[in-house]
Amino acid sequence: MKKSEMKDSLSQYLLEEKEDEKSKNTLKHYEHILISFLDAMPDEIDKAELIRYKENLIQKYKPKTVNNYITVINKFLKYMEIKDDPDFSFYKLKKHYSKNVLKNVKLQNESSLEDVLEPVELKRMLRKAKEKGQMDIYFIMKIFAYTGIRAEELKVFTVENIKSNYILVSNKGKTRNVIIRQDLRRDLIHYCKENHIKTGYIFRGKNPGTMIHESTIYKRMKKIASMCRGIKLSKVHPHSFRHLFAIQFLDEGGNISELADILGHSSIETTRIYTRTTDAMKRKKMEKMKY
Repeated sequence: MKKSEMKDSLSQYLLEEKEDEKSKNTLKHYEHILISFLDAMPDEIDKAELIRYKENLIQKYKPKTVNNYITVINKFLKYMEIKDDPDFSFYKLKKHYSKNVLKNVKLQNESSLEDVLEPVELKRMLRKAKEKGQMDIYFIMKIFAYTGIRAEELKVFTVENIKSNYILVSNKGKTRNVIIRQDLRRDLIHYCKENHIKTGYIFRGKNPGTMIHESTIYKRMKKIASMCRGIKLSKVHPHSFRHLFAIQFLDEGGNISELADILGHSSIETTRIYTRTTDAMKRKKMEKMKY
């Protein structure tokens, strides 16, 4: 394979992914990985060069990150092999066999998580945000913790949408209802009235008509966490709240099929990833056991 041909085909590949309804964030992620990959390649790319690139990734990144890179690169490599097929489709791409694809790094299946917020830590962060008068971050954390939405889905929280307890959201080619608790909905309506927010995004950016940026949200959350003794800043990340929601939902008697629907997963196996608890959570449950 020639590097020049792959570079020339990158824009068309990303366009195909866009037409397959990949999100803006996913497209940016693909583009970043593939540009980094191609920049590191020689003019002629063979399997030996691909293996060398994988070895360099292993030296630089954690196994999960390496596997993410490999998944994106493999898909692009397969695309290059069948892109001229007049009946090209992503279904064909998925089924296509290629000798050039790389194998994922084997991961040990961990039964516990150490980078997920626990309920007591969430409560402390909520109290601190309220104490500091950061009510926008306070409510954003409550939305994440009580709905299980992805960070990019916060944009559906508009004045118009919270008139109902159900908000229709489309993400990753799937459409589902985000369910809002009645008490949370009431609090959000009150927040909008107090802050004279009459239309559009509830959580606004600096420029008119924009929403607060994801990076700003998590910088401010980390700052709140840093004011709470004992909370590791590594726990304050987008999926931490999603994991916490999943754990709590199941603890309250919800089943995994319902959880898959709420989180927007096509496969229950994907949902199982979100059900692992921390060792501290397991210990607390064991201490409550009685015979």
